[in-house]
Amino acid sequence: MKAAEEVKEGSSKQENAGKNLKYRLEILVSDPQKRSGDQGTASSYVSYQISTKTDNPIYHKNYGGDKNAIIVVHRRYSDLLLLHNILLNDHPTCIVPPLPDKKVLQYIAGDRFSQSFTQKRCHSLQNFLRRVANHPTLSQSTVLMTFLVSKDWDAYRKSISGHLQTNKEEVTDAFMNAFKTVHKQSDEFIEIKEKSDKLDHNVAKIDKIFHKVVKKHDLISEDYAKLGANLQDLQELCSGENDELAKKLRLFNEGITQLSFGIRDLSKFLDYEYIVDLKDLEHYIDSMSQLIKLKDQKQIDYEELSEYLTKSVNEKNNLISGYGGSNFFTNKLEELAGINQEAARREKIDKLETKISSLTSELESAKKVADAFEQETLKEVALFEDLKTRELKESLGSLADHHIEFYEKMLETWIKVDESL
Repeated sequence: MKAAEEVKEGSSKQENAGKNLKYRLEILVSDPQKRSGDQGTASSYVSYQISTKTDNPIYHKNYGGDKNAIIVVHRRYSDLLLLHNILLNDHPTCIVPPLPDKKVLQYIAGDRFSQSFTQKRCHSLQNFLRRVANHPTLSQSTVLMTFLVSKDWDAYRKSISGHLQTNKEEVTDAFMNAFKTVHKQSDEFIEIKEKSDKLDHNVAKIDKIFHKVVKKHDLISEDYAKLGANLQDLQELCSGENDELAKKLRLFNEGITQLSFGIRDLSKFLDYEYIVDLKDLEHYIDSMSQLIKLKDQKQIDYEELSEYLTKSVNEKNNLISGYGGSNFFTNKLEELAGINQEAARREKIDKLETKISSLTSELESAKKVADAFEQETLKEVALFEDLKTRELKESLGSLADHHIEFYEKMLETWIKVDESL
């Protein structure tokens, strides 16, 4: 019954959220800075600046009421992890966007404060909060507003420390049903799974390709930088003896230097933003798959209860018709022990009737939960598809813009070099 109430509550929240999605909510994560821990702790951490722009008056209540004001707070990764866990706990029927994994190679290698690592994580956290802000239910969450505006977030953390409930029942169900499958999966979810698996495969493939592209760009940039250094040496040798040649070498070297910098900047965009977007999309697809698995667990619970009920009904019917009960040797032993066979049969029938009545009630509840969870999952998948389409459009648009900018700069640079030569 509790699960049914959670699904029903999640459904009403999502419908209300969809109707109330009238406020703009823009979130920017920037300026990662290394900070020292408190006096009681020696460890350092990275703090991120989170800027929020919204016309929701509730957000500006403690900031003078100016709807155009930008609200700025500073948070660390563990703060976002807490926000993520609360959203997961409060909205079990929602696809809560994933966070970048904390246990990555940089932590093991001790390189978690490097510019490369912090900038990539900053972009990934930006993706997380943007997805939350674009979700009609999660964006209305009270904890999100507290996270974005509270000047005393640490006090809030301490107030809920140890009180955050985890869905242990769902974790247990997931473990118990890990090797079970739904007997009657709908065609709609079969298609959803096939599409998500194909998308995940394609995104992973593109991810690998662009990792190779970045490595090649870095090598090419280094080669052009070395060529520029050699041209610089050659220019110095020609200076004084052949000034005209030295001048042309300098102009040509400027073009080579611009080409090296341009390739490096393009490679940095691919590495720090585009590949991070691809990796985050892979994790987002996985989050959708996890919700579908949770939906399947509810369906499996219903199917197993249905099978158990059918078995109990058949057993009762067999007892009534005189074919059920114990085997021949057991019956003989009971006769020798002086047990009344008819009384024992009636007692078993009575117990089965009680069990059937209880199972029928549980089956109805499980059916409601499974159906409601399926409907909520379909809504979430539709939201995921919409957000995913927008993200891919923006990401590919940014990829195209950076390449266009690179080639326009190179064209302009080499036209000038050609005219000068």
